[in-house]
Amino acid sequence: MKKVIALMLTLTLLLCGCGAKSEPAVTEAPAAVPETTAAPTAEPTTEPTTVPTTEPAPVYVNPLNGEILDAPFTGRIFANTVSNLADNIPHVGVVKADMLIECYVNMDSVVRCLALFTDIDSVDAIGSTRSTRPMFNAIAQHYDLILSHAGGSDQALKDAKDRGVENFNIDEWVVASTGASYRDKERKGAYENTLYGIGSGIKAYAEAQGYPMTLERDYGFSFTDDGTPAEGVEAKDISITLTYKKAKKETRMVYDESTGKYAFNQYGQVMTDLKTEEVEAFRNVIVMYADITTTGIYHIADFTAGGTGYFACGGKLIPITWSCAGDKEPFRFFTESGEPLELGRGNTYMAICTPESPVVCEGMPEQPAETTEAAS
Repeated sequence: MKKVIALMLTLTLLLCGCGAKSEPAVTEAPAAVPETTAAPTAEPTTEPTTVPTTEPAPVYVNPLNGEILDAPFTGRIFANTVSNLADNIPHVGVVKADMLIECYVNMDSVVRCLALFTDIDSVDAIGSTRSTRPMFNAIAQHYDLILSHAGGSDQALKDAKDRGVENFNIDEWVVASTGASYRDKERKGAYENTLYGIGSGIKAYAEAQGYPMTLERDYGFSFTDDGTPAEGVEAKDISITLTYKKAKKETRMVYDESTGKYAFNQYGQVMTDLKTEEVEAFRNVIVMYADITTTGIYHIADFTAGGTGYFACGGKLIPITWSCAGDKEPFRFFTESGEPLELGRGNTYMAICTPESPVVCEGMPEQPAETTEAAS
């Protein structure tokens, strides 16, 4: 009986345990671990490199001889008319000219030179000085030259005035006591061939006339250290026969390897300075063929028509062309391919003549021409 009761109690307890609700076990979620975002690695910053830009230093040159200058040339170029007759050489002062231009000026076969100076103060004497001509007036007009001369005919002086050329007569009776000229009483020959200009006096007289002593303009020439043409014919002895109708006058330019210049030869002799005996020699030689006509008894060229010619430097010669855009514009020279012509640094001889004027050198076929000297 006791065993039955104990069994019933056990079953009752079991049933009670089965009916009781059991709370579900609570499982705590793991604590959220905050995501850590790695800080971005800073890219190294490089400051932009500034490359300094340097403008090329300007190169200033003497407009007539290409000499390197410290500042732009703003002075005036002076020109003096020089006799070139057979009975009136040697010259004086031409060795200091930056450019010497030779041409016929009269119907009576008179050949004269125009000597151009960028530093007229350095010229103690220049001459002999002769009268101006329309050809020289025209050149002065193209380059704004201050032109000194020994007077001129009414026609020539009116022509200079009409062209607006700054010019004056330095004959001693005109510029007495100014120190602009003197007569060389020991010089043989005609009286008109004894007048010489004095550079510093010419400049002072020009200032006294009110002519401005500064001028900025383009003179048209380009220069290089060595102007020897890359192409061209051998030209160490150049014969230039200035020709106008029946008049002929030969100039020879003979190259000297030791100086790199052409010695000026005419009338059978080398030109040397009467006072210093220095040879008249030039770095560059230009032959400029122009359309030359006459007005009255004087020669004049139509420079605005342009033309052809020759250029020699360093013992070589090439054909060239040239042009001029107006009455006050400079002459511009070009190679046959149309590139601007580059002269060698130094002085220049220029012959202005008709296309009928032969130019002969050892590298080109000879052009025979019977030469008679210009009238004196």
